[in-house]
Amino acid sequence: MRRLRGRAALTGFQRALEHMLEAGHGPGLFARVTHHGEEEFAGAAGVADLVERRPITAADRLRIGGITKTFVATVVLQLVDERRIAVEDPVGGWLPEYPLHPDLTLAHLLGMRSGIPCYTRALVGDPPDVRTFLRYHAPEDLVRLALALDGHTAPGSDHRRSNTDYLLLGLVIEWITGQRLDAQVWQRVIAPLGLRDTYFPTVDPALRGRHATGYFRCGDDYLPCPEVTPSQSWAGGAMVSTPADLARFFDSLLGGELLSPASVAAMCDATRLDPERGYGYGLYRIRFDTGATGYGHHGAVPGYTSLVVRIDNGRTVVLYRNSFDKTRPMWWNNPVFAAALS
Repeated sequence: MRRLRGRAALTGFQRALEHMLEAGHGPGLFARVTHHGEEEFAGAAGVADLVERRPITAADRLRIGGITKTFVATVVLQLVDERRIAVEDPVGGWLPEYPLHPDLTLAHLLGMRSGIPCYTRALVGDPPDVRTFLRYHAPEDLVRLALALDGHTAPGSDHRRSNTDYLLLGLVIEWITGQRLDAQVWQRVIAPLGLRDTYFPTVDPALRGRHATGYFRCGDDYLPCPEVTPSQSWAGGAMVSTPADLARFFDSLLGGELLSPASVAAMCDATRLDPERGYGYGLYRIRFDTGATGYGHHGAVPGYTSLVVRIDNGRTVVLYRNSFDKTRPMWWNNPVFAAALS
């Protein structure tokens, strides 16, 4: 298809954002679109804060949730490229203190196919106890919580979204390198790419710098989200970034700047989840109705929902809203991505 250009592209993306806001995706939305690494569109609809009523800007940071997994998977595969580990390695060899299945490998963790339940619901409770968001949780304790839960399956038998798998990967990275996970992500990804507004918090629940206020959607009302300890998700979802930094990261990652061609191919070699989606190593493969294919990830944490996809037409789309709303999920089939596929 012909790619939208110039004013037509700007108008199409802005109208798409406004359409999504009218459909209940608020209180604010921001999108950044690049084409072969060059900015094509950056714009907002709605507000960053319901009191101040200012729009979201490109400088506003957000919690990126599950997109953190792509950063962590990148570090794991860098260690593979350095021949310090292999994806076929049994995880128990690195973490013998946990009662892990003997057949569990790093590949299973990267693809979220470990068979170990996610600890999140057990940690937060049902109904949620917001006090858990304010306490520090050691990753070792969260892994032990998950291992004590019912519902284990054999490694490789199925895929389920699970922070547990990526906590285990974070612990393996620390064991192999002898350094903290956040230090490794900074040293290997954030600093080399010059991602100046991206950081990996581990304890402090406050968002640093300029940022949009995060909200919960309760019925028709938006309630300010309390501060959230990054320790409750750590390697599975603790990072903070901006749309510009996320676009730079995905353009660089899938453009081969961070990994060998073999490791990029392994990340993208996705196990089919349904007709539209598959999951590789820290990346979803998305097949759009147009026939185009994209690779990316989503993030959903208290206060923020985000999506980033690099499409095979050369475009990278970063989209986020400053709310967490289970009644109106934000997935790939939305007007902004439709405009990017035009």
